[in-house]
Amino acid sequence: MQHRWILLSALLVLLSCQGQKAQRSLTLMTYNVGVFSKYEDNTTSDVAQLILDRSATLVALNELDSCNTRHSAYQLKELAQALGPDWAYHFARAIPYREGAYGNGVVSEKAVSSSYIIPLPQGDGSEARSVAVVETADCVFAATHLDHRSANAAMEQMRKINEWFTTRYAGCGKPVFLCGDFNVLPDSEVIALALERWTLLSGTDLTYSTKKRSKCIDYIFAFKDAAPVEVQNAEVLVEGTENLSDHYPVLITVKY
Repeated sequence: MQHRWILLSALLVLLSCQGQKAQRSLTLMTYNVGVFSKYEDNTTSDVAQLILDRSATLVALNELDSCNTRHSAYQLKELAQALGPDWAYHFARAIPYREGAYGNGVVSEKAVSSSYIIPLPQGDGSEARSVAVVETADCVFAATHLDHRSANAAMEQMRKINEWFTTRYAGCGKPVFLCGDFNVLPDSEVIALALERWTLLSGTDLTYSTKKRSKCIDYIFAFKDAAPVEVQNAEVLVEGTENLSDHYPVLITVKY
């Protein structure tokens, strides 16, 4: 009889565990770094240390120079090298600039299995914009920077982002994140359009500027038609970052 009870108990434990999946966590950051020279000569090493100190696994970056006459360095590569030998990076040129390029990028502590560049529509009198997308074993992660001159241009850019991710990642079995400097306030039409396809994870705490903190324009979203996530922590990193850029970095930790 005792033997039967042991077997029954073991069976109940096994049944209770079926269908359960181990939760994982990711720490994500988005940061408009102002070509690493908004207020100081070169903040690359300081930004790298910030990323490491906060244990960010994936970081979206805006305003990066690449081998141009303003900054001869491939800035995203330099940041990845400062983070460590295992960090991957992916740059998406938005515009040709001073014999080189300027755009967005991603650094990832995890290996990147695929990467994409999404050119975004350019409105009249506006700059061309882009999205840098990487896919890892854990998630899909994208960095963008929407136009700051024209609300119509930003709307068209957001519409293109929604269409592209819906086509490629609808029903994705892992989380899909969109991050960056959207250059619009939380109550804007652009964010309303984003919220048709995305869930805002990072909140609306003020992210700009480090000299007069007055508005939220930097965000982290999760794609609604992909694996769901649960936000464990979301914060704007204010202390110690005032001189690194004109934007504050945004950090979140999620479970999925």
